Amino acid sequence: MAGLLRTTLFLTKGLREFTRGGYERASKGFDNTAMDKPASLHDHRCMVTGANQGLGYQTSLELARRGATLFMVCRNEERGRAAVEAVRKDTGNPDVHLKVCDLSSLAAIKALAEEWLASGQPLDVLVNNAGIMLHERTPSADGFESNFAVNTLAGFALTVALQPALHAAAAARVIFVSSGGQYNEPLVVKDLQAEQLKKYDGIVQYSRDKRRQVALAERFSERWAAAGLRSRAYSMHPGWTETEGVKTSIPGFYNSFKNKLRNLQQGCDTTVWLCVEDGGKLEPGAFYLDRRPQHKHLALAGTKYSAADVDALWIKLEGMAAPAMPAPAPTA
Repeated sequence: MAGLLRTTLFLTKGLREFTRGGYERASKGFDNTAMDKPASLHDHRCMVTGANQGLGYQTSLELARRGATLFMVCRNEERGRAAVEAVRKDTGNPDVHLKVCDLSSLAAIKALAEEWLASGQPLDVLVNNAGIMLHERTPSADGFESNFAVNTLAGFALTVALQPALHAAAAARVIFVSSGGQYNEPLVVKDLQAEQLKKYDGIVQYSRDKRRQVALAERFSERWAAAGLRSRAYSMHPGWTETEGVKTSIPGFYNSFKNKLRNLQQGCDTTVWLCVEDGGKLEPGAFYLDRRPQHKHLALAGTKYSAADVDALWIKLEGMAAPAMPAPAPTA
């Protein structure tokens, strides 16, 4: 019964707010001062994962247009190089670079983080955009369920591993590209790899991952603030956006709503805005849609969780992500 209510509330809210029409209504109230400022990200080092297509590629374009020194993290080197060249050509920004990393591999995440930390560069923006939705249980290189490995564990591991570089920046921002699907699931901690589902369901697991991203953004911000650090994390929902992933992963949804879907620029608008807006105007740990913090739960949906639940999630992920942590720097 709770699931049916959740679905009904989700579709009602989605048709009103997550569609192209929802964006167009919300955008009438946008203050574009920060978005329209030329070279607003000059001297900012920005990293975007899953950057060679879809929302990741569009986000990369928008950041490069604003003068960012951009690092596009892609799994496939050939497609990644093509994406980097396209962004350079379209934006006229030569300071766009490729980082090849298979985020389903903790060893690859460790290598990426160690390379970055060895460079001594601070990192001003990390956009954890990479995501997958597989409909059959598939193990990652480390033996984890692959949706979980990429959607939850990779973003956590990469953020933790890059913390020294994030905290070396003036006020770093980490953005988790979540989904409205998170409204449909509670914070599942005891079954991170969906082993207790009667039948494996990639959509359910994806939605659980997106819920976990929202909780992690909260917790990163809380931990950093408590430590007196200026780095902050946010999560966001791009709305129902037309991407190849949507077409291929949830074709039924795509066919039902394809005339109402947002374009890529509308879908990544809030991500870009979170990168450029005055930090004092942002709510740390919030879940954003169309540049506004949103309620993280639907009324009566039964998805609320406690701080203890997030503590338990954090502890589990720390253990799982340990192989991705960079080796300590040698001492003199």
